[in-house]
Amino acid sequence: MTILHGVKTPHDLLYRERFDVWRHEPRTQVLLTSDEPGKTWHSHVGVVTELFDQLQLNPDNTLVMMCGPEIMIRIACNILSHQGLRPDSMYVSLERHMECGIGLCGHCQLGPFFLCKDGPVMRLDRVVPFFGKVGV
Repeated sequence: MTILHGVKTPHDLLYRERFDVWRHEPRTQVLLTSDEPGKTWHSHVGVVTELFDQLQLNPDNTLVMMCGPEIMIRIACNILSHQGLRPDSMYVSLERHMECGIGLCGHCQLGPFFLCKDGPVMRLDRVVPFFGKVGV
């Protein structure tokens, strides 16, 4: 298992002790990055998608689950698609502004889906036609 996590500043990294525990789990890799490093930051500096270069993915044995800003998710899906991952092996969290929570107001609509009741976690191959330009 590989965990990638990006933050704006080291102060934004929540549950630090959890990442330390995961680092010591067998067959688990933890890659952290910060946009703006502090004096004590010893991990990567930059955006989380820059960490993808450090991954050795087997497309037949990889499942991706990601959340974050929609623009980051789009970029990540493009990079991962070019690394051979299929859209049916990627799950994305598409949390948008939700008003009613029951699919009536349309604020969270993405194509035929209402993310408040159909999502917000969706398999990429189901939403890619409505998700904008993704290289899949």
